[in-house]
Amino acid sequence: MSKTFEFHGTGFSYLWLVIWTSFISVITFGLFFPWAYSAQQRWIASNTYVCGKQLVFTGTGIGFLGHWILIMVLTFITFGLYIPWAYCQVKRWETDNTYFVDDVIVQDNSPTVISQ
Repeated sequence: MSKTFEFHGTGFSYLWLVIWTSFISVITFGLFFPWAYSAQQRWIASNTYVCGKQLVFTGTGIGFLGHWILIMVLTFITFGLYIPWAYCQVKRWETDNTYFVDDVIVQDNSPTVISQ
């Protein structure tokens, strides 16, 4: 029986990703976080295979920015009580932007999902 899920990422490549995304997020006071998070999700997806099919993450920092601002505001005004809902909102955004590489066409550096 073959494995259904495989992950091919390396510790060194993840370490480098975390270093540069964290550094830029800190010096921009968190404004870069949506782009950093999108970069991390792209790395995870590009190293993940399901039944031999590679995943691709099509989300962008600008696409996550609105969610991030809403999450920060609601978490602040509810004194942190919004965190469980925020987590679910982020996971929904991740899954809404994750596809199999065969289902996406990239033109002019912009991914387009093939209708099924």
